[in-house]
Amino acid sequence: MPVRMLIVALTVVAAVAGADTDYKIDPGLMKNLTDSEEAVAPFFVVFGERPSLAAAHYMRDWTARGRFVVQSLQATAARSQAGVRGYLQGRGVAHTAFWVENKIYVPKGDLDLVRALSRRPEVVAILPEVIYRIPTPQTGGVGTQAIAWGVAKIRADQVWSTANGAGIVVANIDTGVQYNHPALVNQYRGNTGGGSFTHVGNWKDPTAVCGATPCDNNNHGTHTMGTMVGTDGVNQIGVAPGAKWIACKGCANSLCASSALTACAQWIMDPLENSSGANRPHAVNNSWGGGSGSSWYQSYVQNWRAAGIFPAFSNGNSGPGCGTAGSPGDYAESFASGATNGSDVIASFSSRGPSAFGGIIKPNVSAPGVSVYSSIPTSTYGYMSGTSMASPHTAGAVALVWSAAPLYVGNVAATETLLEDTAVVITTTETCGGIPAGVSPNNTYGSGRIDALAAVNATGTPPNQPPVVTISSPPGGTSYNCPATVPFAGTASDPEDLDLTASIKWTEGGSQFGTGGTAPKTYQCTETGNHTVTASVIDSKGASGSDTITINIRNDNVPAAPSNLTATVNGKTVTLLWQDNSDNEQGFKVERVRKGLTDWAQIGTTGANVVTYPDANRPKGTWQYRVRAYNSSGPSGYSNVATARVR
Repeated sequence: MPVRMLIVALTVVAAVAGADTDYKIDPGLMKNLTDSEEAVAPFFVVFGERPSLAAAHYMRDWTARGRFVVQSLQATAARSQAGVRGYLQGRGVAHTAFWVENKIYVPKGDLDLVRALSRRPEVVAILPEVIYRIPTPQTGGVGTQAIAWGVAKIRADQVWSTANGAGIVVANIDTGVQYNHPALVNQYRGNTGGGSFTHVGNWKDPTAVCGATPCDNNNHGTHTMGTMVGTDGVNQIGVAPGAKWIACKGCANSLCASSALTACAQWIMDPLENSSGANRPHAVNNSWGGGSGSSWYQSYVQNWRAAGIFPAFSNGNSGPGCGTAGSPGDYAESFASGATNGSDVIASFSSRGPSAFGGIIKPNVSAPGVSVYSSIPTSTYGYMSGTSMASPHTAGAVALVWSAAPLYVGNVAATETLLEDTAVVITTTETCGGIPAGVSPNNTYGSGRIDALAAVNATGTPPNQPPVVTISSPPGGTSYNCPATVPFAGTASDPEDLDLTASIKWTEGGSQFGTGGTAPKTYQCTETGNHTVTASVIDSKGASGSDTITINIRNDNVPAAPSNLTATVNGKTVTLLWQDNSDNEQGFKVERVRKGLTDWAQIGTTGANVVTYPDANRPKGTWQYRVRAYNSSGPSGYSNVATARVR
């Protein structure tokens, strides 16, 4: 390290030399932040600590269970986020702290901020904001439909004399809801009677499109809610017309930002936002998603399940190819629905499995999703198609089951098994995932098309209790220098089957790498970065449980990224100067681009410990520069971008 930089190094490099933490930062986010000097981006700061919620799965008191889960998550977040919250507050950085998963959202930050946060030991990952979407609504048709064909197809109307959803609350995370629609106004939990409404605790809009009063600027959310609970006395469009509903607007329009979806995931667990969890819904429908294999929402779904909330998801509209099931519907923890037409034939657009997570079968079931008649804003009705329309049929069926059989309330795993076991079996000639033709379940229909009447009639059998899986080591956020063999360990138990630890399956990125209570996995230096590992188990009656952990793999042999790059102009020469943050580089590589363009090019190198570079004979214009260290193990991350204007 050069002598002339020693004074700076004493105060800065001590924190980073030999301990570069760029491996915690998502590569896509890093690229965005090193493409220009002014680059800023939204991101999530993820913390490794997670509470054990195992006890919640066997708590029968709905109020006590919700309070336990919410307060456990909040206590963990408050404890582990304290340092970062103080750091951000002290620097005036806008941020939102979440507890539904232990993370903080920063709507705008630059490279220096991201790197400073990555150096904190309690931080396990820094991830970009991602935009998800709902399918483009396709509407048409007016008039009345005494009993919507999908409602009749799953025989929901034949359950109403026994149970119509009374006592159950459903929710959606969607584009919003026209709360005073004739088919929905009486079922809105915020309707206090006499034309008065209370929206607090019944409506949330993190997008700020609607504000404090529910609205739907897209049609999609009003349509999915209608399929769950809608009726105006003439149009019988809802599967469970006796249930109440609440809603969170996670999608500003057809696009859904991950920050808004996270805010909704949290609100679903504690709608009154008073740490009680008492007013949470029993089921939540999610008719949105993205590509396969993205685990970012997985812990949210796990926490919903711990609180007893049924997680209904659409399987995606990317069919008919195999392996097209979208996230979050492709999680083992999510109950995903494919879309069928009036003849029980799968829609061509309906995504097929297997899941990218361990190759499990997806969808779980199928439900009516082609030309589904339901409510749309402006107090009218219309038709839409998609797995978005199938999933609310399933969520409504859950409301019927839980209304008819209170012993099933909160037992998500047993309810999933019930819906799968009573579905109308449909086979296919498609062989997605290697499942032979004519076999059920399959990756086209799942276990078949749901049958609400059969499910309710089968509730006389006591529900199976789900297994609980706990990853005991390593702690979340643990970092290992490559090559490293990580000793994963966990336990699994079940009230009926007792110890299921030997049956645990360990997976990462859709690939299984071990079974049983311990499962070592070796990571090479080509695998640096964040790794999410899941331990899951299925009991003898088909109920599943899982736990997830994120660790880091780093390469200490790769030099740390340089910093404090400056560019000084003297005539036609731009002189670069930067700070050397490593003691093992072979040299530095210098890159340049004309401002406004993206074709970065390497223009030169220096030797080890050389922290200056002259770029001579520059023509007039504004130029941007960045530098990275390198050695035989690979290049470091980039420095900040410096700009120089040659006149």
